[in-house]
Amino acid sequence: MTSTETTRAIAVYGATGHTGGYLLTELRRRGVTPILVGRDGDRVRAAADAVDLPDADVRVAELADHAALVTAFTGADVVISSLPAYVEHGSAVLAAAIEAGAHYTDMSGEQLFLKRVFDEFGPRAAAAGVTLVSGVTDSNLPGDLLAHLTTRRAAGPAEVVLSHLSKSGGNGSKGSAKTVFAGLDWFRGGGWHYADGELRTGATARHDTMTFPGHTEPTTVAKFPQPPVLTIPRHSDVSYVEGVLATSILETLGGFTAELIDTLPDAPSADLRYDLVVDTFGADGRRVRGVLSGVDSYRDSALMAAETAVRLAEGSPTPGALSPAEAFDAADFLDALAPFGITWRIDES
Repeated sequence: MTSTETTRAIAVYGATGHTGGYLLTELRRRGVTPILVGRDGDRVRAAADAVDLPDADVRVAELADHAALVTAFTGADVVISSLPAYVEHGSAVLAAAIEAGAHYTDMSGEQLFLKRVFDEFGPRAAAAGVTLVSGVTDSNLPGDLLAHLTTRRAAGPAEVVLSHLSKSGGNGSKGSAKTVFAGLDWFRGGGWHYADGELRTGATARHDTMTFPGHTEPTTVAKFPQPPVLTIPRHSDVSYVEGVLATSILETLGGFTAELIDTLPDAPSADLRYDLVVDTFGADGRRVRGVLSGVDSYRDSALMAAETAVRLAEGSPTPGALSPAEAFDAADFLDALAPFGITWRIDES
């Protein structure tokens, strides 16, 4: 999936941000000359020039102009949406991609948006013959894929707990802060968990501590709205799925205000190493742990989105909205990330 000779057409909306730079760099490395779409043609062209893409096809379209977006995406095999706050802005790009007949992926991290993708846009995509794989981030995609692999090593129905651990203590970008702020009440309330066949709300996590890889002492955690809560039950035999996060991080996120966000730097910290941890507890009491260790949350999300887009363009995916594990072979996809220093493993105990 990493051939440098290709004729596939991949359109990107929102390439002028920090993650967008990583995304364009990876597409260029793969030999893809993307269609770049945005509301400011000069900024988009500057983003292309910054990563040595002088031949990029730059098209201007406002998020509020549906017809212009459809025209801009026409001819693309796949659309990658790179935006902050998908709950506020994401549906415009998604709707236009479907109407233009393009497959679609994005780097959203919001349960509420992902629910709309499956419920509202999935049937429309199926009717149009295109595939949507939403929520491709350093947390969501490996969380879904690792859960697919770990649940098949555990007696079902299994219980799954996901968490994202920063190994560096670095700070995120202003765009990430805007995403959290756009759904602040949902983040504070813990979002959905999955229990006994349905999505449920409630702020209390079933698991309030986790001993992370390399740690000897447990970390206090609390419920966090991880999008794989919605996707894992689509392909795995589970009775319960929840996302958690260290309470120290949640306290910081819960204190976001518009004024505070304005003071944050656009770019995140330089050191953003992390572990994505999936603990699967079988009905027989055995635990199977999947761990993906990454280099940089933003870079890695961009790499995963590029890999997703290329696979959608080159394959024959089932039309409609799919989870990563429904669209791709889990182990094969994770293995494809190894050249970038992203590793994964499964431990059984």
